[in-house]
Amino acid sequence: MLGYVITDPNKTIWVCKDNSNLYSLTTDRNKALIFESKPAADTVFKSNLSKLIKSKGVLVKAVTLHIAGPETKEVKEQTPIKEEPKPQAAPPSPVEFGSSKYIISVISDAVSKLNCRHLTLTEEQSKYDRKVTDIEHYIEFNAGKLNACDGYKAYKLLQEVLVERRKVKDELQMIQMVRDKMAFPEDIAKIDSKVCELESRRYEPRELTYLFQN
Repeated sequence: MLGYVITDPNKTIWVCKDNSNLYSLTTDRNKALIFESKPAADTVFKSNLSKLIKSKGVLVKAVTLHIAGPETKEVKEQTPIKEEPKPQAAPPSPVEFGSSKYIISVISDAVSKLNCRHLTLTEEQSKYDRKVTDIEHYIEFNAGKLNACDGYKAYKLLQEVLVERRKVKDELQMIQMVRDKMAFPEDIAKIDSKVCELESRRYEPRELTYLFQN
């Protein structure tokens, strides 16, 4: 059965929904949103995704779904994605864990997750900014109308939102300190796929083609 997801060309990040039911990105393909039809995926892509998410180069792509049991509409957001099988390299020996390839793989995965976390937190900060604006306008437009009880409730609500926003801003600042030390953080997350391409590259003979004929 075919389904549709929104992912980047390398299939390293996937559009999902976070705990607040907002569209976000994840590096775990099993958390990706699955759509039963391409028009449904296209609608979300065009109308519901933020510019920040689209800037990551995500596209609507078809995938093969593996469904254990009767098909239902609810399964579209929970079904694990079954991709076409790819050649798997043998598990690295203990010596290889210190190799350049292993280190690059770890760095690439960490940076990819860090980029997704940065995107999620940026969306959350925008949400808290909007809440602060709503509360401030509520207080402004009800000046002289709020009694002591209502005024205190508005104050407590504003305080709670500001505290939560501060947590998000602090984590964003921590991530940004790391990103500022990287020349191109988005490209670093793709290094691992480039390393894999090296292993599958083929040599094209310049002149002595007969040496490479099977």
